[in-house]
Amino acid sequence: IWNMGQRVLLIIFASVILGGLGTVYGAIIGALVVGVFIQLTSLVIPTEMKTVGALFVMIVILMIRPQGILGRRERVG
Repeated sequence: IWNMGQRVLLIIFASVILGGLGTVYGAIIGALVVGVFIQLTSLVIPTEMKTVGALFVMIVILMIRPQGILGRRERVG
């Protein structure tokens, strides 16, 4: 009962990070990418593993583009 929102929170976190921090449109695009990927992969892989697939996509995209999909490239400091 205590972990009811953990999976949803993890998916929301992945969506926001994937879209790029600081942009609302980035969060929307990230949520669309993660949501579509979860729904499409549930046809191929078991439903228990669909969150893992979404996090894997987040890792791959962040390796290619570390600031996210719509994030701006800025130097801190």
